[in-house]
Amino acid sequence: MTEVKRTDLDLLIAVARGVIELTSIARSATFRLPYPPGVQLALDRMVLLAMTRGRPVPAGVPDLMSWCREREPQEWGLELPCGFLTAGARLIHPTAGEPTRTCAELASLGSHGGPEQEAETLLAGLASTCGTVERFAACRDFLIRRPVMLRPDPMELLRPTVAQIWNLVKGLYGPVPDRFPADRLVYCCNGCGLLAKAVTAGGPWCEGGCPPGDRKLEISHEPQSAIALPFALRLFLALPGRIEQAVRSRLTDQAELLPSGSGVHRLVGQDGTLRTFQVHDREQPGPAALRAAEVAAVLDGPLDIVVADSAAARPGYRRHFEHELPADTRVRLLAVSDFIAPGPAGRTRRIHA
Repeated sequence: MTEVKRTDLDLLIAVARGVIELTSIARSATFRLPYPPGVQLALDRMVLLAMTRGRPVPAGVPDLMSWCREREPQEWGLELPCGFLTAGARLIHPTAGEPTRTCAELASLGSHGGPEQEAETLLAGLASTCGTVERFAACRDFLIRRPVMLRPDPMELLRPTVAQIWNLVKGLYGPVPDRFPADRLVYCCNGCGLLAKAVTAGGPWCEGGCPPGDRKLEISHEPQSAIALPFALRLFLALPGRIEQAVRSRLTDQAELLPSGSGVHRLVGQDGTLRTFQVHDREQPGPAALRAAEVAAVLDGPLDIVVADSAAARPGYRRHFEHELPADTRVRLLAVSDFIAPGPAGRTRRIHA
């Protein structure tokens, strides 16, 4: 990656973090001065770059947010690696007005942290509270299955088999953000389990980006009773967690969860080889590759990134993922069907150099 592209990518990451920062503020205060410092700094950097290159300049924070909603980052005058983002990518969904998965994935790149690092920190804290890996794994599975609870049932949560887990995880839940309820209704998508909006200019929308055929909304008339995990856990635990649970259920050998909070598992195959894997559900191959490289560096060993077969089959996804892996990174991208298949497909590894 050239120095110019690296600089422009860093700026895009800063803008993505600014979008997330603004979203975390109560809706009534979103565009009150002063703006959060991260957003203001990202705007200043955008203006300086645009003036230096003779490009259009965003008029202010609201205008920059309009760019995030209406324009692809490549249309901002930024130079990004070819194929780093898919065509049509936005940081704010054009009709739902919510940060996109692309935005969250970009905001999680680098050393200053973002939504994914927030999720890892929360889960690492839970692991410490749980005391044992087995108890942590049970709590983690509970969160994966219930990222949003429209109508929490006290009788269910106080059952002996659930009460201990609920006591450990209940502090992670909070009210549904006030920008989601509409006309005293709040929605959840049965496909991904995440929050949804029933009426937008483009039709129903959900955080997980489910195809229209899989997007069946559950409704609650009591938004004050609904609770949800933080955005970071919804996107970086619950969303890939659906695929991860399906993978674990189809493995012939027991996978051991590492208590780091990153969702990395280790598995000793029938041939005695040690395999370390993490399940992804990401929109963008470039950011996914860079984050995988960061995780592999912490592990100091090889890492398999497992994605749904449909994601692996997307045109160019594998190629762009592999292209963005830093040299000598021991990371391999596998579709679910390839990962769980016995034989050489599970043992061959390529070093990217």
